[in-house]
Amino acid sequence: MKLTKKQMIITGSIAGLLAVGGITFGVVNHNNTAHAQQVAEQKAADKKEAERKAEKALENKATTALLKAEQEDTSKNISDAKTAVEAVKNKKIKETGLKEIDAINARVKLENEAKAAVQVFQKAADDSSKNKAAHAAVDKLTNSYSKKLKDSLNKQIAASEAQAKAASQAKAAADAKAKSDAAAKAKASEAAKANTAAQSQNDASQSQNQATAGNDTSNYVSNGAVNQGTASANYGSANAGSSNTAGGGSSNYTGGGTSSAGNSSAGSSNTNNNQGDTNSGSNHVHDGSIGDLDQNAIDAGNSSNKFPGGW
Repeated sequence: MKLTKKQMIITGSIAGLLAVGGITFGVVNHNNTAHAQQVAEQKAADKKEAERKAEKALENKATTALLKAEQEDTSKNISDAKTAVEAVKNKKIKETGLKEIDAINARVKLENEAKAAVQVFQKAADDSSKNKAAHAAVDKLTNSYSKKLKDSLNKQIAASEAQAKAASQAKAAADAKAKSDAAAKAKASEAAKANTAAQSQNDASQSQNQATAGNDTSNYVSNGAVNQGTASANYGSANAGSSNTAGGGSSNYTGGGTSSAGNSSAGSSNTNNNQGDTNSGSNHVHDGSIGDLDQNAIDAGNSSNKFPGGW
């Protein structure tokens, strides 16, 4: 079919529009694809950045947790640090962090051993072996993070040593005092025994002296009485009356006695056998027996016979 001029114009216009539209669509489509790619790339970059930041945050958290565990190595802090380190994606950083956790645990073990050794020593501060063990355990705390604890434990050891020294000195002083008191008590006891013995000896000596003095007095009185009686008897014998041979009478005599008032008369015979008796002013009791008086009379008679002229 032959197109008219008008139709041809209209058809050309439509074709032109279609061509322009196709071109425009192509351009728009290209632009949309490029934009989508850019968006995807941006999203990938953002994701990567987000992951990097997240990893960095985990690493920072692990570092912070490790530092806290180092500075204050409690069980909780160490556990938190281990969890934080294990969350890190970076393999190298994770391995390093876990090794640090092991070192902290080893250090804590030494610290606990040192604490225990010091506590044991504090309960037996006078035990040199426990003192030595405590020092050895504390000396193993070489980590810089253990310095604070090490200083504290050394102060505790020094305080216990000073306490043990004071206790030892007090015990030595008490023992010395007890020994001195015991010696003084023993000395006092010995002195008391010696005084008692001396007193007993003095009492015995006084008793003996009193007995001796009593015996001397008794002997003195007895001997004096005997001597006095003997002297009186002798006096009476020597002064006995004798008879007179010339007159055949009796001669008076006075028997000797202890006093001038008492006299004893004794008769004497003369050659004519006459007896004469003369009594003194009072009767005298002679200390001798009747036989002695008779004998005195006989002795007096014999004296008269020897001296005829009488006394």
